[in-house]
Amino acid sequence: MTVNRLKILISMGLGLTIISILAGAIVRATGSGSGCGASWPTCNGNMIPELLDTPAMIEYTHRVLSGILLLVTLLIFLYIRKYSSDPILIRAANLLLFFVIIEALIGMAIVLLELVAFNTSLARLIAVPIHLVNTFSLVALYVITYCILNFPVTQLNFYLNNRFIISCLLFFLVAATGSITALSDLLYPSDSFIQGLAMDFSDSSQILTRLRVLHPVLAIALIVWIFFEGRRLFVQENIPSAAYLIMLASVVSFIGIINVITNINIFLSISHLFFADLLWGFYIYSNMDIFYNSKKANI
Repeated sequence: MTVNRLKILISMGLGLTIISILAGAIVRATGSGSGCGASWPTCNGNMIPELLDTPAMIEYTHRVLSGILLLVTLLIFLYIRKYSSDPILIRAANLLLFFVIIEALIGMAIVLLELVAFNTSLARLIAVPIHLVNTFSLVALYVITYCILNFPVTQLNFYLNNRFIISCLLFFLVAATGSITALSDLLYPSDSFIQGLAMDFSDSSQILTRLRVLHPVLAIALIVWIFFEGRRLFVQENIPSAAYLIMLASVVSFIGIINVITNINIFLSISHLFFADLLWGFYIYSNMDIFYNSKKANI
């Protein structure tokens, strides 16, 4: 197994992870989570169901993508364990497999407990953000694993940097509250932006609706932080990829604002999530890049 082929596999896994995140968002936004019923991994009791209705097609497609991701990640794990003696790469492969298994288990629990479609339980309110944060962790690990193949290092400790820790906390909080906001938009839709804003601050609204204000507040904090981080990495640390952070942060902000003003559009929602995934991935990549450059400078 050559390094180039392994890079291709890891790139496939990263792409599948992002596509799976977007597919999951489509499942949630369309209320299609119950399309395959309360059966897993089968769909309405069949491994290959009759896809006669749209919810079943959407949910089954998401499950297939997640299944392929699981297989690709397992293949990466086996190849690295067999062909590599690099302890850092092996550790990354172990973590990849761990998080993709956790992803499958969370998905299974959500289906079997019927925390889907228009379920409004507290359990779903907890499960949804955990599900998205776990997939964000998987994206980060795929980027890190790819970088290890490109940037040979003897140790990884960039994650101990205080700035990196703050960034991760902000990213995860924004992702978690974003998933809660998306769930609220599905369960308690409004007829207009003004009505939705009034619902956010009304004492008579559901707690899920009132929690929506957390996402834009935290998102603003993250965007401001990323602007400063991007500038620092680009100017002070001379990391070219950091320039994309400022650009992507601007795109994510713009799409998010337009989506809220237009009272939530599924295309804009998926686009917003896609560019947020890219922003997160490029942030991880930039930190791996700076870590590698600093190691070279000390040699």
